[in-house]
Amino acid sequence: MQPEVNDGKSAWRAWATSLATLNDSDAIVAGIRRFLTAHVISGCVLSYRPMPGEIDLDPLLSEFACAVTRTWPHGRLSVHAADVAMERHRWGYLQPVANAPELSLEEVGVVLVPGVVFDRSGGRLGHGAGYYDRLLPRLRPGVVLIGVTSSATLVDQVPTQTHDIPMTHLATEVGVRQAQR
Repeated sequence: MQPEVNDGKSAWRAWATSLATLNDSDAIVAGIRRFLTAHVISGCVLSYRPMPGEIDLDPLLSEFACAVTRTWPHGRLSVHAADVAMERHRWGYLQPVANAPELSLEEVGVVLVPGVVFDRSGGRLGHGAGYYDRLLPRLRPGVVLIGVTSSATLVDQVPTQTHDIPMTHLATEVGVRQAQR
Protein backbone atom coordinates (compact mmCIF):
# COMPACT_ATOMS: atom_id res chain seq x y z
CA MET A 1 0.00 0.00 0.00
CA GLN A 2 1.31 3.44 -0.96
CA PRO A 3 2.38 5.57 2.01
CA GLU A 4 0.80 8.88 2.94
CA VAL A 5 2.75 12.07 2.21
CA ASN A 6 3.45 12.63 5.92
CA ASP A 7 4.76 9.07 6.44
CA GLY A 8 8.30 10.25 5.75
CA LYS A 9 10.85 9.61 3.07
CA SER A 10 12.06 6.26 4.42
CA ALA A 11 8.52 4.83 4.16
CA TRP A 12 8.35 5.99 0.54
CA ARG A 13 11.72 4.46 -0.30
CA ALA A 14 10.68 1.14 1.28
CA TRP A 15 7.40 1.19 -0.66
CA ALA A 16 9.17 1.84 -3.99
CA THR A 17 11.65 -0.95 -3.29
CA SER A 18 8.82 -3.36 -2.44
CA LEU A 19 7.24 -2.86 -5.86
CA ALA A 20 10.03 -4.86 -7.49
CA THR A 21 8.68 -3.88 -10.89
CA LEU A 22 10.63 -4.43 -14.05
CA ASN A 23 11.08 -1.04 -15.64
CA ASP A 24 10.48 -0.85 -19.36
CA SER A 25 13.80 0.91 -19.94
CA ASP A 26 13.51 0.55 -23.73
CA ALA A 27 10.22 2.48 -23.83
CA ILE A 28 11.53 5.15 -21.45
CA VAL A 29 14.73 5.57 -23.49
CA ALA A 30 12.67 5.77 -26.71
CA GLY A 31 10.50 8.53 -25.22
CA ILE A 32 13.51 10.52 -24.07
CA ARG A 33 15.10 10.06 -27.50
CA ARG A 34 11.96 11.43 -29.18
CA PHE A 35 11.86 14.39 -26.80
CA LEU A 36 15.55 15.29 -27.24
CA THR A 37 15.30 14.93 -31.04
CA ALA A 38 12.17 17.11 -31.25
CA HIS A 39 13.43 19.98 -29.07
CA VAL A 40 16.24 22.43 -29.63
CA ILE A 41 18.52 21.92 -26.66
CA SER A 42 20.93 24.66 -25.68
CA GLY A 43 23.81 22.73 -24.18
CA CYS A 44 24.66 19.14 -23.47
CA VAL A 45 22.48 16.42 -22.00
CA LEU A 46 23.63 15.40 -18.52
CA SER A 47 22.78 11.79 -17.77
CA TYR A 48 23.73 9.29 -15.11
CA ARG A 49 25.19 5.81 -15.15
CA PRO A 50 22.62 3.49 -13.55
CA MET A 51 22.87 1.98 -10.11
CA PRO A 52 21.37 -1.51 -9.80
CA GLY A 53 17.59 -1.12 -10.16
CA GLU A 54 17.74 2.27 -11.91
CA ILE A 55 16.55 2.87 -15.45
CA ASP A 56 19.47 2.41 -17.85
CA LEU A 57 19.92 5.41 -20.14
CA ASP A 58 23.29 4.29 -21.52
CA PRO A 59 21.88 3.83 -25.08
CA LEU A 60 21.44 7.62 -25.25
CA LEU A 61 25.05 8.43 -24.37
CA SER A 62 26.39 7.97 -27.89
CA GLU A 63 23.42 9.59 -29.64
CA PHE A 64 23.45 13.05 -28.07
CA ALA A 65 26.07 15.46 -26.79
CA CYS A 66 26.02 13.76 -23.42
CA ALA A 67 27.83 14.21 -20.17
CA VAL A 68 27.67 12.01 -17.07
CA THR A 69 28.20 12.57 -13.38
CA ARG A 70 30.95 11.42 -11.06
CA THR A 71 30.12 10.92 -7.39
CA TRP A 72 32.80 12.21 -5.03
CA PRO A 73 33.12 10.88 -1.45
CA HIS A 74 32.34 14.29 0.08
CA GLY A 75 28.91 14.52 -1.57
CA ARG A 76 29.58 16.47 -4.76
CA LEU A 77 28.64 15.44 -8.28
CA SER A 78 30.96 16.61 -11.02
CA VAL A 79 30.17 16.64 -14.75
CA HIS A 80 32.32 14.96 -17.41
CA ALA A 81 32.07 14.00 -21.08
CA ALA A 82 30.35 10.63 -21.46
CA ASP A 83 33.20 9.18 -23.52
CA VAL A 84 35.99 9.48 -20.90
CA ALA A 85 37.58 6.50 -19.16
CA MET A 86 35.32 4.96 -16.52
CA GLU A 87 35.79 3.14 -13.23
CA ARG A 88 33.36 1.26 -11.02
CA HIS A 89 31.99 3.13 -8.01
CA ARG A 90 31.66 1.21 -4.73
CA TRP A 91 27.86 1.20 -5.24
CA GLY A 92 28.25 -0.73 -8.51
CA TYR A 93 27.79 1.80 -11.29
CA LEU A 94 30.36 3.17 -13.73
CA GLN A 95 31.58 6.74 -13.41
CA PRO A 96 34.33 8.90 -14.92
CA VAL A 97 37.78 8.32 -13.47
CA ALA A 98 38.97 10.82 -10.86
CA ASN A 99 41.34 12.65 -13.21
CA ALA A 100 38.82 13.04 -16.07
CA PRO A 101 38.45 16.67 -17.16
CA GLU A 102 35.37 18.37 -15.72
CA LEU A 103 32.85 20.21 -17.86
CA SER A 104 31.42 23.54 -16.81
CA LEU A 105 27.86 23.43 -15.48
CA GLU A 106 27.16 26.28 -17.92
CA GLU A 107 27.38 23.70 -20.72
CA VAL A 108 24.42 21.69 -19.39
CA GLY A 109 21.04 22.22 -21.09
CA VAL A 110 19.13 19.13 -19.96
CA VAL A 111 19.55 16.90 -16.92
CA LEU A 112 18.17 13.34 -16.83
CA VAL A 113 17.59 12.88 -13.11
CA PRO A 114 17.26 9.49 -11.40
CA GLY A 115 15.04 9.01 -8.39
CA VAL A 116 13.16 6.50 -6.28
CA VAL A 117 9.71 8.12 -6.56
CA PHE A 118 8.44 11.20 -8.42
CA ASP A 119 5.16 13.03 -8.22
CA ARG A 120 3.15 14.51 -11.09
CA SER A 121 4.14 18.07 -10.16
CA GLY A 122 7.84 17.21 -10.49
CA GLY A 123 8.62 16.46 -6.85
CA ARG A 124 11.45 13.97 -6.48
CA LEU A 125 12.49 11.55 -3.77
CA GLY A 126 16.03 10.30 -4.31
CA HIS A 127 18.11 7.70 -2.52
CA GLY A 128 18.75 10.06 0.40
CA ALA A 129 22.38 11.09 -0.05
CA GLY A 130 21.54 14.56 -1.41
CA TYR A 131 23.87 14.51 -4.43
CA TYR A 132 21.30 15.93 -6.85
CA ASP A 133 19.97 18.27 -4.14
CA ARG A 134 23.40 19.91 -4.20
CA LEU A 135 23.91 19.75 -7.99
CA LEU A 136 20.62 21.13 -9.30
CA PRO A 137 20.79 24.58 -7.61
CA ARG A 138 24.22 25.12 -9.21
CA LEU A 139 22.79 24.92 -12.76
CA ARG A 140 21.97 27.97 -14.83
CA PRO A 141 18.33 29.08 -15.01
CA GLY A 142 16.23 27.44 -17.72
CA VAL A 143 17.91 24.03 -17.67
CA VAL A 144 15.36 21.31 -18.48
CA LEU A 145 15.14 18.81 -15.60
CA ILE A 146 13.68 15.45 -16.62
CA GLY A 147 12.83 13.03 -13.81
CA VAL A 148 13.29 9.47 -15.08
CA THR A 149 10.88 6.95 -13.57
CA SER A 150 8.44 4.18 -14.33
CA SER A 151 4.68 4.74 -14.18
CA ALA A 152 4.58 2.52 -11.08
CA THR A 153 6.66 5.03 -9.11
CA LEU A 154 4.88 8.16 -10.36
CA VAL A 155 2.44 9.26 -7.64
CA ASP A 156 0.22 12.21 -6.77
CA GLN A 157 2.51 13.67 -4.09
CA VAL A 158 5.82 12.81 -2.42
CA PRO A 159 7.23 14.43 0.71
CA THR A 160 9.47 17.34 -0.23
CA GLN A 161 11.37 20.04 1.59
CA THR A 162 11.91 23.69 0.73
CA HIS A 163 15.37 23.02 -0.78
CA ASP A 164 14.00 20.39 -3.20
CA ILE A 165 14.01 21.55 -6.81
CA PRO A 166 11.09 20.20 -8.84
CA MET A 167 11.56 18.57 -12.22
CA THR A 168 10.27 20.48 -15.24
CA HIS A 169 9.44 17.23 -17.07
CA LEU A 170 8.88 13.54 -16.29
CA ALA A 171 9.88 10.57 -18.45
CA THR A 172 7.96 7.29 -18.14
CA GLU A 173 7.01 4.44 -20.48
CA VAL A 174 4.43 6.70 -22.12
CA GLY A 175 6.95 9.40 -23.02
CA VAL A 176 8.20 12.72 -21.70
CA ARG A 177 5.70 15.30 -20.53
CA GLN A 178 5.81 18.55 -18.59
CA ALA A 179 5.34 18.26 -14.86
CA GLN A 180 1.94 19.50 -13.72
CA ARG A 181 2.19 22.80 -11.90
